[in-house]
Amino acid sequence: MTIPDFFLIGAPKCGTTSLALWLEEHPQVFMCALKEPFFFCTDIKAYRPVRTWQEYCRLFDSARGVLAVGEASTSYLRSRVAVPAILRVSPEARFTVCLRNPVDMIASVHAQMVRGVREDVRDLRTALALESTRRRGNHLPKRTIEPKDLIYSDTCALGSQLARLYDMVDPARVHLIFMDDLSINPRKVWADLQIFLGVSDDGRTEFTTENARAAPRSVTATRLIGSLHQVKNRVIPGRSLGIGAGLRKALERPPNVAETTMPAALRADLVQRFEGEIDILERLTGRDLSAWREEAA
Repeated sequence: MTIPDFFLIGAPKCGTTSLALWLEEHPQVFMCALKEPFFFCTDIKAYRPVRTWQEYCRLFDSARGVLAVGEASTSYLRSRVAVPAILRVSPEARFTVCLRNPVDMIASVHAQMVRGVREDVRDLRTALALESTRRRGNHLPKRTIEPKDLIYSDTCALGSQLARLYDMVDPARVHLIFMDDLSINPRKVWADLQIFLGVSDDGRTEFTTENARAAPRSVTATRLIGSLHQVKNRVIPGRSLGIGAGLRKALERPPNVAETTMPAALRADLVQRFEGEIDILERLTGRDLSAWREEAA
């Protein structure tokens, strides 16, 4: 029986999809075909395509002749139970964590929820104002699977999440990737990750960006596809019909400037909101993150 020895555990909208694809294409790495099994984060509701330990292990049945076996579930970092559960079955597991300015991350996560029709409040400030109400189970969109997904301040509390991880795992077994570095020098980021995993450099020179921010061309059509996808997951969980991704992509468009430009007043509020989280990240990583505190977009 083969189980993963490394986990790409988060955070969402921080470059994890691109990294997972590059890892999948590395000849000495095996990544399960299911990008996010969500198996260990049982405290977060999700459509789980695998529900038993046997089903989970079968995801890695074809891992042969490789040096590293992994999976990528971005909910594991914010989950309170995922890492302890992983360590019980893989005590020497290694973890990769992607980090990003939470001010930019929160806008991207919210946009992703709107795009996936799990959020019906299109204005970020309004959505943030609803967090306390939503914690009590009120004002939730019909298509919401997990109300915690709508508490964006918690999802983007990367400092607290990393501190919790370090309380459980030796930092030497944790590899950090900053999205700033991934954008500026993906070649170096990729080389460092390969060293961490103990695999040879595959010589990759092209670094495509996956799961980039997008906007729906038609809200009505996107909601329809989202509803059909949820029905499919309930009827035949874990199986892909091979058409959903193409349909969703056809219904997306690049966001316009207005959709990606955060109002200065909102940005200033978010910088203040996440000041403590940025302080924790600076302390834990030894990195100067003063640029993240700038109020200008």
